[in-house]
Amino acid sequence: MTSPRFSVVMPLFNKGPHVEAAIQSVLDQSFAPLELIVIDDSSTDGGRERVAAMARPEIRLLTRDTPGPGGYAARNLGIVEAAGDWVAFLDADDIWLPDHLAVLADLIGQMPTAGMAATRFDHVFDTHRQPQRVTARLAESGEADFGAFLAAWLDVRECPMWTGAIAIRRDLLMRVGLFPEGRALRGGDKDLWLRCARHMTLAYSPRVTAEFNRDSTNKVSKSTSTLAPPCLVRTAREMLADADAAERRLLRRLINQEIGYYLRYAMKSPGRVGIGIQDVALPEGVRTLALLVAVRWIPATVRQSAYRLFTRRRMERGGGLLAAR
Repeated sequence: MTSPRFSVVMPLFNKGPHVEAAIQSVLDQSFAPLELIVIDDSSTDGGRERVAAMARPEIRLLTRDTPGPGGYAARNLGIVEAAGDWVAFLDADDIWLPDHLAVLADLIGQMPTAGMAATRFDHVFDTHRQPQRVTARLAESGEADFGAFLAAWLDVRECPMWTGAIAIRRDLLMRVGLFPEGRALRGGDKDLWLRCARHMTLAYSPRVTAEFNRDSTNKVSKSTSTLAPPCLVRTAREMLADADAAERRLLRRLINQEIGYYLRYAMKSPGRVGIGIQDVALPEGVRTLALLVAVRWIPATVRQSAYRLFTRRRMERGGGLLAAR
């Protein structure tokens, strides 16, 4: 079978202190990519100049005039421009281990009908690291259809795919509509993975091949917040129409889980939550509905105090930084 040709897509916005290391980790791959497309979103910290100075033939440097939230528009431009049949993603502040693309290529060779391939990764903080949470059923089976993908997500309350440790067929990305630029400040990656998983299976390796830098400069997850419903809620609801009974239950649970995350974020915000009662998926979402009522109608000062108390107690119990993200 023909080996995959990987186009690597890397959005760049004010990641100057990190981008050279990220690019070098791509160039050091034992399975060389076809190209690395870096899309600069009008950086102002010299990051674009650092990339240009590396002057490697496999690096294509593109520029956008206006920064796009979450890097979604930049990634979409990279996908459209990609010459490879598979697209791998890496943000400009994260790192691949030298065998990352080799492991993905091996997965694709073993499971040729899969449209997505993913590996395990480490969350790397300034003080410690934590491996990705992954359900045993996914690690052992190695391949997941839509129902298994949803179950794996719900088992550990963490999406089986992270942007920096995956590759997806380019034609699949084009078919499902790319990242939701203009529709989300955050969470748009999970929305896209959900749409991809609805059409093709995921090939997964429990081998750690990437590092997710959680404390880097200009982190999107630390600089943006939203009180609106999670981006994937609309997508998941649309999928309910042609899902089977088991998939519908899993989709409703996923909707409620992701709304619950956003409501917990909203506990620390003085703003009014834009998530409505109609967004909760019943009958499974009774507890989520109760949390929504509390967040919407409890005074902001009271819920902010409750959030601080909850976070402090979690940390005291050893719940860890990752669980409180």
